[in-house]
Amino acid sequence: MVTLAKETHKSVGSGKGYSLFNNRIPAHIFRTALALLFCFIVSLKAASASPANISKTPFQGYFDFSTCVHYALVHSELFLKNRLEIQVRSTAVKDAHAEIFPSLDIRTQVYIERASGTGPPLDVTAWVSNFNPLVALVKIRSNEVLVDIAKVAHFDKIAEDVATMAKVFYQIHTLEKSIKIRRQVLALTQDKVNYGSSRNEQGTLDPIKVRLWDNDLRGTRLKLRQLDKEREQKITELKALMGYPPDFHLPLDTRDAANQILGGFNGQFVTFADVQGGNLGLKIAAKKEQVQSNLVTGSYLALVPRPTLLFEDIGNQVDRTSGVNFAVGVEYSLWDGFKRVREIKRQKIIAEQLKLDRSQLSTKLYTQFRRIRGGLELSGEKEAVIREKSRLAELYEEKALSEYKAGAITYDQYVDRRIEKVEADLDAISGPQERVGDLIDLATLAGGLNKYNARFAY
Repeated sequence: MVTLAKETHKSVGSGKGYSLFNNRIPAHIFRTALALLFCFIVSLKAASASPANISKTPFQGYFDFSTCVHYALVHSELFLKNRLEIQVRSTAVKDAHAEIFPSLDIRTQVYIERASGTGPPLDVTAWVSNFNPLVALVKIRSNEVLVDIAKVAHFDKIAEDVATMAKVFYQIHTLEKSIKIRRQVLALTQDKVNYGSSRNEQGTLDPIKVRLWDNDLRGTRLKLRQLDKEREQKITELKALMGYPPDFHLPLDTRDAANQILGGFNGQFVTFADVQGGNLGLKIAAKKEQVQSNLVTGSYLALVPRPTLLFEDIGNQVDRTSGVNFAVGVEYSLWDGFKRVREIKRQKIIAEQLKLDRSQLSTKLYTQFRRIRGGLELSGEKEAVIREKSRLAELYEEKALSEYKAGAITYDQYVDRRIEKVEADLDAISGPQERVGDLIDLATLAGGLNKYNARFAY
């Protein structure tokens, strides 16, 4: 390198037109170096955009409900905890498989000082412990069912949290529309106050009435601030359910929120038989009974003799002969105070308890199903009344406009009719919320929203 630098300096100084490619570095080597440099830069960009780094940045774009669900399935710590529980249960299955084969224990003794002629200073004894292949098979089956329970519990937790997310998402949708309508009320009230202030300056309106209208304006502003605060609280709650960073902005797309959540589900064809067949809580209860049945079988197997195996290598001792001993036999407890018999009875009683728990859960689900059905029937009538109220308020507003043009009522009275119409629209927005909530509960009761909305799957 030093020689090259000196030669380059001399050639440039001498003005002989030194060429770096021709004299020192061939062109193909230079092109290769450029290609390697380009690949290195591309790899750096790819590393910066790796999934590990992407997960730390907020999602780019708008979140509809299905996007919120997919984001939660990846980032929610609650779901991650349930997945780890499945892994723990799977490890227990491997432990049970290991118990099919005998567990070999070994004991060695090295004599620091030993009488001459009694053999080598090392004794080795090996034996089989905790070996019962029949019990091991029962444990394998029980742990496999426990893994299934962990999986179903994982999906049950997802279904429960998705239902909560759905209700919060729809509440945010309702609040956003309510804020828009409340702003209309604020504008109308402000117009009314301006009108009153103008008439008060002319001396044609009582100042107390102007103060009353101004106080109504302040109250409307306060309601609008409360709605904004409530919306922010609901968005914060949704972020916590999704595992979304709390300090990042969450851009939501809540248009047509009911269809985003339900996907056209109206609950008309869901029967209690569908609930019994799809409810995840009942599936968990049934699998717990299956595990308990295996435990009853295992308690009976405790009455069966256990096999034993012994291997012993000993040296010459005063009362023993050197050599190898190998023995096969069975081990059985002749008297234990009837503990094993009572264990069988205990496991059977627990099985009866689990059966009763499943029956009680089925009864509870039927009560919830009837309540939701009744709520859906009643919510339809409520929404019809609210829609009629909104329609009547609209007609009343049109009538007030005609009366105002005819001089039959004052401007502030006409504005009051407009405010009543807008507030009726506000009630119409909040009307479907109860029905949507009941449909979410019904779908969750029958196995989860994912069964009735193909936009998200888990």
